[in-house]
Amino acid sequence: MEEQEEGLANIVMKELQQVAEKFKDEDEEEMYISPYANLEKSAVLQEARIFHDSVAVRENPRKCCTVIAQLLHLQNTGQFLNS
Repeated sequence: MEEQEEGLANIVMKELQQVAEKFKDEDEEEMYISPYANLEKSAVLQEARIFHDSVAVRENPRKCCTVIAQLLHLQNTGQFLNS
């Protein structure tokens, strides 16, 4: 009787390990997607006009940082930014 219980416990443990490995594999397959992956160059350049207004720059530093990050992303992905 005791051997049957040990055998059943081993079977259950193997099943649980297989399920855990399945979920581990699914987590590894998920890829990181950049928040800037779908940026449009023209939209970012339009948003960069905020730097022409000194009041807007002082009042919205977070927006300015976001625009700078977007511009850097475009530059790092090889897109040419006109002057």
